[in-house]
Amino acid sequence: MRIPVQVKVYGQTVLSNALIDSGAEGKFINSKFVAKHRIPVQKLVKPIPVHNVDGTPNQNGTITHYTLRPLLFGNKLTMAFLLVTSLGKEDIILGLPWLKQCNPLINWKEGTISIRRTTTATSLAQRTTKTIKPLKDSIPAHYHNFIHLFEKKAAEQFPIERPYDHAINLKPDFIPRDCKLYSMTPQEEVALDEFLTENLRKGYIRLSKSPMASPFFFVDKKDGTLRPCQDYRALNEGTIKNAYPLPLIGDLMDKLRNAKYFTKLDLRSGYNNIRIKEGDQHKAAFKTIRGLFEPTVMFFGLCNSPATFQMFMNDIFRVIITEEAILIYMDDILIFSDNLEDLRRKTN
Repeated sequence: MRIPVQVKVYGQTVLSNALIDSGAEGKFINSKFVAKHRIPVQKLVKPIPVHNVDGTPNQNGTITHYTLRPLLFGNKLTMAFLLVTSLGKEDIILGLPWLKQCNPLINWKEGTISIRRTTTATSLAQRTTKTIKPLKDSIPAHYHNFIHLFEKKAAEQFPIERPYDHAINLKPDFIPRDCKLYSMTPQEEVALDEFLTENLRKGYIRLSKSPMASPFFFVDKKDGTLRPCQDYRALNEGTIKNAYPLPLIGDLMDKLRNAKYFTKLDLRSGYNNIRIKEGDQHKAAFKTIRGLFEPTVMFFGLCNSPATFQMFMNDIFRVIITEEAILIYMDDILIFSDNLEDLRRKTN
């Protein structure tokens, strides 16, 4: 079965057809198609040997390059990791990994295919959240003037350049290091593709040619989902530490001794609100089975991230912090008072 697909290349759209093949163990793009449309490719960290059904080496040889391309199927946009090889008359072949990732609805009788707008996990989450109140109903009426600040879309804006941009200053004797590449389960591959697609879309990461790399892997969360992690221990060892202090918990608790009413605010994607300083992004590059990427915004795991973020928050809220109107611990804000009217005044 073949389906029409739009391939995004340098902001332009190339029309083609993709062959859906459940017997293929990957997602592939024809090397001739790549050359014809000048599609940029990256070298694989580890070349992939190609074998025939009988186990003999394929005449097309080893796969050495890949391309990470946005593919549009109707109104469904996905980021696809495509291995570059010879495919005969086919431009693109989407195999079992793509079928698992997109889980399309196929009508073999009529020869049609429809791709769900969401993954299974997202669909379950959406069904669960249907019973949750609309955003306006979840926010007290006296704060409705600020509803736009609670919208997820507002939090996805790429941060502007500021004096607080996160610098990664390395020790003079630091030697750039490569790292181990972690293999992944099929479930983790799907989660990785979703992570890369989302963060590439936001501009939070980009492809990298850095001479140094940190490992990338997933850990299980309590709710059964996967948390992406970068292991920056080697980078952190070679980083000059920022001595900017975090507030002492005991001091914060003392300031609350007479408080009776509280408003707690937790910033969405707190660290992602700060850029990595221009020229330092490559130092935080991380290696995945889909290639090498570098963050353009601050991620968890960098040793000086807490100090950078606390300095950022303290400077922005300096006046009201000195007036003891709020407490701030990194991305958590607590507004407090001994009476409700005063609390609402401070919050507004």
